[in-house]
Amino acid sequence: MAKQEKSFLSYVTGNALPRETAVDRLILLQQHMDFSRHKLVMALIMLVNTIGASFLVHRWVPNTNIEAWITINLGLALLLVVDFLLKRGRPAPKQVSGKYLRRSEFLAIAFGLSWGSLPFFVGPDENAAMIMGGLMITPMSAGMASMLTRVPRIVLRYATAAFVACAAYSAFYQSVTGATICAMMIFFKFALYLGARSSYLVYRSDIDATIKAEESRDLLIGALEASHQAFAIFNDVGDVIVENQLHQKVFSLREDSLEPVDKPIRRDGVYWQKSVEHITGVGTVVVYTDVTRMEEVRFEIENARNEAEAANEAKTRFLASMSAELKVPLDVISACAGVIGSSSNIPCNEEEVSTYADKIGEQAMILSSTLDGIINFTRMERDDYLAQSSEVSVSEVINNVVRKFTEGEYARFADRLKVSVPQNLSADMDENSFEIIVRNIIKNALEAGSSAPIVVKAGMVSGVGLVVMVRDRGRGMTQDVLERAFEPFFHSRPAHQKYDHSTGVGLGLSVARRLADAQGLRIKLRSEPGRGTTAFITVPETLVRRAVPQDKTDAVDVAVNDLPELQKKTG
Repeated sequence: MAKQEKSFLSYVTGNALPRETAVDRLILLQQHMDFSRHKLVMALIMLVNTIGASFLVHRWVPNTNIEAWITINLGLALLLVVDFLLKRGRPAPKQVSGKYLRRSEFLAIAFGLSWGSLPFFVGPDENAAMIMGGLMITPMSAGMASMLTRVPRIVLRYATAAFVACAAYSAFYQSVTGATICAMMIFFKFALYLGARSSYLVYRSDIDATIKAEESRDLLIGALEASHQAFAIFNDVGDVIVENQLHQKVFSLREDSLEPVDKPIRRDGVYWQKSVEHITGVGTVVVYTDVTRMEEVRFEIENARNEAEAANEAKTRFLASMSAELKVPLDVISACAGVIGSSSNIPCNEEEVSTYADKIGEQAMILSSTLDGIINFTRMERDDYLAQSSEVSVSEVINNVVRKFTEGEYARFADRLKVSVPQNLSADMDENSFEIIVRNIIKNALEAGSSAPIVVKAGMVSGVGLVVMVRDRGRGMTQDVLERAFEPFFHSRPAHQKYDHSTGVGLGLSVARRLADAQGLRIKLRSEPGRGTTAFITVPETLVRRAVPQDKTDAVDVAVNDLPELQKKTG
């Protein structure tokens, strides 16, 4: 309490207004606004009291010089009115320097001296003069204290100046009545001081608590913003009281139900787990936690299980199908051989023998083709697939693949494929394998989830070789997905998302990579989420047979930072 008393005494008696702390700056601003709002009322009160005091003086004390006093007070009241009119309509300031309040203090001192000097203008009757002065000063001080509770400096400046003027009159005329009234005014001023101090300290404490509450709220909101959780507090009817930016962005200002839910809620592709806590006196706290990754993992596990089951079923169907594919030709061969065999009891002429022999040869070719397919597949799985190398026209292969993608079920993609491939480009490759590589990569681009054009270019890059580029503007891939893009049975699309034209099981890029490795080609992917994927098929310079000069081809725009990686890949 002593510290508060000292602080308030220093405040009301000091020459400078405090502006050091946030509390001081806010108090200074509110005092500025309070005094500005009450200037007109104070001017009217001064005007009415001046007229009332002059009437009483003329009635009780004849032969006075009260007109000069009236003129002074009316002039001061006019200053208040003019200042009010000049500042009316101006926007409220964000902060103030305190100069306006300092000028207002000098004006309050002038008011106090004017009203305290009333006895000097009343006349020779000292008793009447002091009584009249005390009668006017006391209610004026009390009225100002009630209006300007937040500005005690101005109130006490007025009261002190008025008391000094009355005390000077009493001392000049050595009036016992005046001394008595001055003593009463001292007690009044002390009471006024105590009341102003109490009100001001309570006011300052409220401001301090408000600022601390706002700071705590800001800290809480800041912590909640950094937590990546959507946070909000609701009242009993479901209206939001406070919320962080994430909740404001994702969720509404009202909650239909203030109860927790068992399953995650999906909003804009993100899964949120809702938790609710009812706190007495605060409200209902609702927190949404991002559990998208957990849900994705769950989906991936379910998808992996489904793929495993599908693979098992496919294996079963494959074995069953292969059994039928092998059994039927073998049964036909066995039957025909039995008919034309030496131990057969069925007579056959030469034409019938020839027919049976043709059937045996036909079924043998079917068996051979089926077995070759199985052997080649297993060789590719064992990385010992042997490509048949020959000079291949790159433009013919690419244009052939593109033409097939613009026919049949892919006819709707005809306008999306933009091809820029020079004619005079060829290399030693397996034509069938190269066609499969290009087809799988273009198909992967078509399935990237975008309607934007797909650019296919080809050309020579110095120090690298022949580069075929396929660029889409689809959904793109994250780094984690990009690292697994060539894994068998892996999908770059989300596990829960399917495409109408997608029938693969995640082998396209894997098969393309294995076919490329088998003949010395390299495949590189560059992708960004939301910006698409670019695939580079690189044919080493040692395999290139014909190529147009680099300065005449409008083919490949490979970023400079990609060249070292491509060079390293192509060795």
